Amino acid sequence: MTNWRFVGGLLVAAAIGTLVAAQQPATGGWAPPKTPWGDPDLQGVWRYEASVPLERPAQFAGRASLTDEEVARNQKLEDEQAAQRLAGAEGAAVGRRSVGESPIRGNEYNSFWQDHGRPRQVYKQTSLVVDPADGRIPYTPDAKKADARASARYGAGPYESFLDPDTGERCLTDGVTALMWQGPNGGHNRIVQSQGYVTILHEEYLDRRIIPVDGRQASGIRQWFGNAVARWEGSTLVVETANFVDRTNYEWATIFMRPSETLRLVERFTRTGATTMDYRITVEDPATFARAWTAQIPITRLPDETLIYEYACHEGNYAMPNLLAGGRIDAAKRQR
Repeated sequence: MTNWRFVGGLLVAAAIGTLVAAQQPATGGWAPPKTPWGDPDLQGVWRYEASVPLERPAQFAGRASLTDEEVARNQKLEDEQAAQRLAGAEGAAVGRRSVGESPIRGNEYNSFWQDHGRPRQVYKQTSLVVDPADGRIPYTPDAKKADARASARYGAGPYESFLDPDTGERCLTDGVTALMWQGPNGGHNRIVQSQGYVTILHEEYLDRRIIPVDGRQASGIRQWFGNAVARWEGSTLVVETANFVDRTNYEWATIFMRPSETLRLVERFTRTGATTMDYRITVEDPATFARAWTAQIPITRLPDETLIYEYACHEGNYAMPNLLAGGRIDAAKRQR
């Protein structure tokens, strides 16, 4: 039986009924559920809730993994900080400077917007990037310079045009590359399956992708989110995305998320337990990177009652004229 309903403005088919267990158990003895039409079931709201940095910090150079003792110590510290966040603590008590002491980046939102008070999970990985072996994104020299400029500009202007703020500040998107695992306000992703399609709705900006899983070839139409097609390799959903519109001339908060016409993504979704998923993404783009790189991201399935709400951000709100007006005032001060 198929129940048609609206999810995030999309008409999708959500199959209801008893899930059929997989014929063969997955690694570790866990058998992933299947949809009534036989595909591995990935449905639900998923969120990255770990504490692994994207790139390997300098203090862990040459180390791909933490020791068991380090994991236990870091998890204890995270549990304590989560309890403080849940109690309403902010600032230095949870490793955050006050607004008066810090630049805007990293301090725009307090923990009310960022988490549910749950402790983040500590993993052995010292970085999400697992290839190259040094755990660092292999930027080209030009991309490194562009990333440094973007970091210096963030929240600081100058704002001479509506094109000057980055795409996130303009409420457009932060791009597909980090869609499944980033987002300061939650990073929730609802996955809904129907026969021949997988739909992913991302809470931030309400970005969404409708991905065919029916054997078709990708079209040549270039889009902001590229053109995605998918296939099943056993219990793993493999999504390949290409044909992006070149937006390298736009401002991006972080350069690794910007698309060019040569960007190509390969994503792999594999459920490893009732509430766990192994998500891997390989990013290739000679316009930004010296070679392809891969990140391995553990993602958690949230309770069934978890909802995705409207994201309160839209281009054309009062922030844009106020931002530009402030830019004019700063420019006038500099001319005095």
